[in-house]
Amino acid sequence: MSATDSEKKVLVGVDELTAVLMSAMIYADGLAEWEAKAEKMIKKFAQLANLEGIFGKQKELEGSPPQGYTVAYQYGDNPFYFAVAYHPSHPKMGVIVKFSAYSWAVYCEKMETDIKRFLGSVQSKFYRIRLSRVDFTVDYQNWDMSVNDIYQKLKKKQLEIHNHKGGVNHSEINAQETDGKASTFYVGSRKTGTRLFLRVYDKKKEQVEKKGFRYKEALNTKSWVRFEAVFKADYAHQLTHIIMKTDEEKLADLIADKIAEKYRFYDLTNKEYTDFTTALLKKSKEVFPRLRLESPRDNDFTRSLIHLVNGSGLFPAMHKCDETWGIKSSLVLLKCLYDIYTYNYIPNEDVQLWLKKYRSILLRHSLEEELELLKQILLRSA
Repeated sequence: MSATDSEKKVLVGVDELTAVLMSAMIYADGLAEWEAKAEKMIKKFAQLANLEGIFGKQKELEGSPPQGYTVAYQYGDNPFYFAVAYHPSHPKMGVIVKFSAYSWAVYCEKMETDIKRFLGSVQSKFYRIRLSRVDFTVDYQNWDMSVNDIYQKLKKKQLEIHNHKGGVNHSEINAQETDGKASTFYVGSRKTGTRLFLRVYDKKKEQVEKKGFRYKEALNTKSWVRFEAVFKADYAHQLTHIIMKTDEEKLADLIADKIAEKYRFYDLTNKEYTDFTTALLKKSKEVFPRLRLESPRDNDFTRSLIHLVNGSGLFPAMHKCDETWGIKSSLVLLKCLYDIYTYNYIPNEDVQLWLKKYRSILLRHSLEEELELLKQILLRSA
């Protein structure tokens, strides 16, 4: 092994990801139109992503479809898992696009792309796309560390896991042990519905034993420990927007920052971060928007108002109106929209369910307070 091969490295990346395509016209079209719309969305996505050019011709999926989906496709015959799927009876589930780590690595290599360019390249008027899962990784190659050593120190309360605010992570820690030694451990639950968990494992051992697609790389390392933070649901949705607003050359900084935001290993014996956490913190040169948990006041009502301002095109339409027909003609436009709302709008079942869930919470505050909150959020993001 050469000196270069034994050099200590800290590498960050994206392991696997799952995205969902959602139609903006589900309720207008109804269930009868959903299957045709889903097929159209898949066709458009496949064209924009160049799936047939990269993976091969579309065909029915030969393996198991993503959980909850029934109509599934693969592209070509490849030694990895990649699927695009939908359920004919559940349009709210959208169209799922599931990359395994292997298929994502192949796709990025052949397309010469990354997660930001990918998300940008598949935008379409036929659907909106957001991540439902994304795995951020940090690899420590040729470090004098082992998974078992970290796990045992956590068990003995010699190490704690902190977040960026210094709060202690009290999630359950489970390990896969052989002869009393752990080669993999998990921090947090992997069950459906969780936003986040961490997997720490011996990547060299995994690749050598399974002869994985990074087998040769594994052979050329003395050691290889991977920390894999899995962001799901709301966290993945937020990361979609953060990634799209991040300059491409700062993606590595973003990945390091997000892992360090949630998982910082703190040595209780010397009251300092471990050397590998310190190295990760140095990897990110700036702080990105923090991931947040939904609060009662940060709900769909506020987000729908934010969308009206930032994403719907309402303000540009008002500006065009004023510039064409004179100042305050936008008030005429808003009055027209209000009349349409008053006399023609019929709330769907989702709206009724939302009111049942959130109305009593919103009533704890005045409308003026909610609008002031909206102003504060918009000013922070400006």
